[in-house]
Amino acid sequence: MSWMQKLYETYESCQSLVGEKEQENRTPLMPIYHTTQQAQIEAVIDTDGRWRSARVLEDKKERTTLIPCTEKSAARTSKPVPHPLFDNLTYLAGDYTKYRSLKEDRCSEYISQLSEWCSSPYSHPKVRAVLEYLKRGCLMEDLIREGVLYRDASGSLPEKWEGEKGNEPPIFRAATGVPAGAFVRFQVVQAGGSEDLHSRIWEDKSVWQTFIDYQNSLPADRDYCYVLGKELPVSMLSPKYIRRPGDNAKLISANDKDGFTYRGRFETPSQAFCIGRETTEKAHNALKWLIPRQAYVNGDQVILTWRTDGGKTLDPCKSSLDLLYDLEGGDPVISTGEDFAKRFRNALRGYGGRLTGGEQACILGLDSATPGRLSIFYYREMKEKDLLDRMELWHGSCCWHFSSYPKNTGGFRPKERPVPFVGAPSPETIAQAAYGKQLNDKLKKSAVQRLLPCVGDGAKLPQDIMLCAARRASNPVALDDNDYGNTLAVSCALIRKYYNDKENDQENDWKNRKVKNIKDYKERWKMALDTGETDRDYLFGRALAYAQKLESYALSLMEEKRSTNAERMQAAFSQHPARAWRTLYQSLQPYLQKLGPRGSRYQSELNKVISTIGMKNFTNEPLNEIYLLGYASQMDAFNEEMRKAVSHKNELAGTGAEEEEKQ
Repeated sequence: MSWMQKLYETYESCQSLVGEKEQENRTPLMPIYHTTQQAQIEAVIDTDGRWRSARVLEDKKERTTLIPCTEKSAARTSKPVPHPLFDNLTYLAGDYTKYRSLKEDRCSEYISQLSEWCSSPYSHPKVRAVLEYLKRGCLMEDLIREGVLYRDASGSLPEKWEGEKGNEPPIFRAATGVPAGAFVRFQVVQAGGSEDLHSRIWEDKSVWQTFIDYQNSLPADRDYCYVLGKELPVSMLSPKYIRRPGDNAKLISANDKDGFTYRGRFETPSQAFCIGRETTEKAHNALKWLIPRQAYVNGDQVILTWRTDGGKTLDPCKSSLDLLYDLEGGDPVISTGEDFAKRFRNALRGYGGRLTGGEQACILGLDSATPGRLSIFYYREMKEKDLLDRMELWHGSCCWHFSSYPKNTGGFRPKERPVPFVGAPSPETIAQAAYGKQLNDKLKKSAVQRLLPCVGDGAKLPQDIMLCAARRASNPVALDDNDYGNTLAVSCALIRKYYNDKENDQENDWKNRKVKNIKDYKERWKMALDTGETDRDYLFGRALAYAQKLESYALSLMEEKRSTNAERMQAAFSQHPARAWRTLYQSLQPYLQKLGPRGSRYQSELNKVISTIGMKNFTNEPLNEIYLLGYASQMDAFNEEMRKAVSHKNELAGTGAEEEEKQ
């Protein structure tokens, strides 16, 4: 349970941030014995317990409400258990049954529980005002009179709006379920005064502290906390709402007394695991706070990386581009992939230079085992310098030429161009390249989960993911231009890493591995075109690139836009290269004649590549994935040559224009 100890330490390190407002309506670091709820109604009373007003909270950004909770209410499911102060109308309204039927009386238990708090030495005037008002049993009546709750012509409270869409009362837009079951919070203003920030009970730190003191004063079973190793009041229930509001999955649970969860091995749940209530509260509150701030979230899957002092650290689920934006803390202007690579290396070095050696970094992966249970599929804790080495190795070894929009700045922005960068794609991008953008969440989560150890531990790249991406990249006619370009780039990054890792003879155990950082990593397969490479697959890939270039060049001169024979035959070419090449080369002849002298250089270079393959290797033996490296590297060389030619032409045009102006 070291993950819980690290979360507890994080909470202790960030005590000064408890209750501070977060940006974008994120969950704050909550005080212990508190949780958050989404309120739909806000009622205002005065310190004498008299009604003032109420309104529907239509803006989602202002609904998140910090509420006191007991151990049982924080973990409640279908069994009625009231929260101590704020709750839904079925608990708060003493007159609820006048307007709707209810199986059990929930209000009496709520009033009894709140009365115990108010009669203790840890009472609070604002809380007593809420109690005095709710004892009168007129909340439903007051909300109906204010027009907050809607009554139809028959006088009943409908469960859903039957009228014209767009004309529904606000409560139907705010409530996620039945409006009569809406969650209510209170403001308490001074008698004769007006509403202000001090009247918001859910933001009043003095109310928080009185409830914490009250809870700590209650008798509780004591036992040894397995996390802290101390005798403390212990908890038998675990908080929920861990990943988001409404999330019912729990990390710790032992409520199946009649099944076989612990029977036969333990007599009680505490024999299997025992944790202090304050310990679990602080650990879970730290987790709830960290997830919306800095975790990768894919549906129910959460991958959180954090430092035990509460600070952010390097995120293993981000691409090199997004990571640079994090490191530089702004919106850097990047002109070329080489410029990016230099800045990325400098940013990592600068980040490492700020580390003292004592920083602890943790990576925690969560997913739903069942709707009510959370599983931890990955957990690592290490020195942050070790994480830096592993991240640097990943981003330096699994890289290619990319062009993308950074997610940190809001993703795609129509008026701006994608940023060129030389680096590693994110695990999610790799999953999309391997299985397509329309892959289901289950497959995406599985792929990301399998790739996480490659980043965080330096584990070997799964071969099947690399092969899936390579197969998709070998069939360009099945993909649109943007998807194909990204798939090819990701495939080349994976192929390079997979085969370079084999060259480096990496082992699964990080500590015993020969290569521990990028400085020790040797690369045979590089991103730049290697004209001296004699590998058969690499050379066939280069030959395919020449065929693609010659035909596309001719089509551009003819002002035709269609798929080339090289693109249509690429899948067949990868399986039967010699036979497919003969067909492909014959189809090139008309285009070679069309190009004339302009294509002679390319043809001469192509013949040199073919001759290097040699008759012995010019067979129908299927090509392995290395051919994509030769193809992509050769195409990148063509594109770079074209960019330089265009740049030179523009420079000459600019010089000529300046001379004309002088004349």
